[in-house]
Amino acid sequence: MSKPAAHRPPFRRLAAIAAAALALGAPAAVEAAAGSGAPGPCGSATAATYLDTALAVARQINYGESASAEVTRAVTSIESDQLLANAVAAGDLPAIDSEVHALVFNHEHIVRLRVLRDGKVLDDLGGPLVLAPVSGPLTLDGRVVGAFVMSVQDDSGYEKLLERLVGADAVMRYQGTTVVSDIDVAGLPRSGATVLVAGTSYLVASFDVSRFPGGELSVSLLLAQPPAALARQSCAEVSAGVLVGVAQRVYGEASTSPWWVGTPLAALARTTTLAAALAAGDQRGVAQTVTELVAGGGFEALDVIAGGRVIAGAGNLAASIAPVSRPLVDGSGRLVGQAVFAVETAQGYAGLVHAFTGAAVLVRAGTRQLAGTFAGPADLPANGPVGYLGVRYAVASFPAVEFPDVAARVYVLALDGRSSAGH
Repeated sequence: MSKPAAHRPPFRRLAAIAAAALALGAPAAVEAAAGSGAPGPCGSATAATYLDTALAVARQINYGESASAEVTRAVTSIESDQLLANAVAAGDLPAIDSEVHALVFNHEHIVRLRVLRDGKVLDDLGGPLVLAPVSGPLTLDGRVVGAFVMSVQDDSGYEKLLERLVGADAVMRYQGTTVVSDIDVAGLPRSGATVLVAGTSYLVASFDVSRFPGGELSVSLLLAQPPAALARQSCAEVSAGVLVGVAQRVYGEASTSPWWVGTPLAALARTTTLAAALAAGDQRGVAQTVTELVAGGGFEALDVIAGGRVIAGAGNLAASIAPVSRPLVDGSGRLVGQAVFAVETAQGYAGLVHAFTGAAVLVRAGTRQLAGTFAGPADLPANGPVGYLGVRYAVASFPAVEFPDVAARVYVLALDGRSSAGH
């Protein structure tokens, strides 16, 4: 069984996962973890709160792997493929294999596809270590002629999401055998305990996810034990700190990860007309190229700057965040300007973070709200408690940038479970 040459990188799939999570609602576990704090210091509950909050995010990421809009599109493509259904009905193995290859490599990012008839496997293409299987029937003229099992995520892709979004190491085991690990740990304790690895103490949480084509994969999440000083915060503040860490990692991906900025950077590198038009003072040519670049996809907004002023710009009218700047150099190697672009809107980012964390997310530039999952209180502390409409929240935040260069801030508000009279 060969593995597809390439499949959709994990970070370009996040928007699809977010859409599903927002449509169906974030799992209660995320909000419960955020709201489990009581007045006063978290104390002895700190480690459990810290770990449970991260675990809820990890579960939510896995949930999206089998319930996203991307999964729905892939399933629809397979179920509606009459060439495949005809081949299955006829038992035409070469035709089945040809169509399975076409489906796996059709840019819908299927990482494995198995086709069956009467329980017998007729074809199976994709990677060996795959999770989050989704099954469905193959029908022809209203009758079931076969079945399929597919997935859009492999084990290593999920492990990378845990590392880069949750900040956790992971060990994945099947029937007691380690199949994926990014940390050198000889043995794992029970969930909720700690393990010492290379002089660092880690909290451990384990949970099961579905494995392709059946059965369960055990995932152990390892988080470096938080500093002792964290116990002086409320449990809601501890939880908010974990969730804002996720928010900050997602923000960083939007400006640095090749999965997000690779396409626009490649488009800028291929475009020779932009620098040439700048060097020649051809503003109309610059504007035309900028418009074409944005229309080609990958950019939410793009400005070209020379001599301290914007020569041309195009893109989404909605506020964008996490701008990236790249020099523009003409054929002789002379710097002629700068391209400043963004690939994520503030609202898209807020929705994505909310989908993973279940927390309220606000993006503001001063008092101006760029995006958010709700209106939120007029005044927000950078960190600490706040009340709004009878609900208490713990706030954590970090500085951000609104496109092209406006200081902004991202706020994550975790429920702390207490009422707040007077708000």
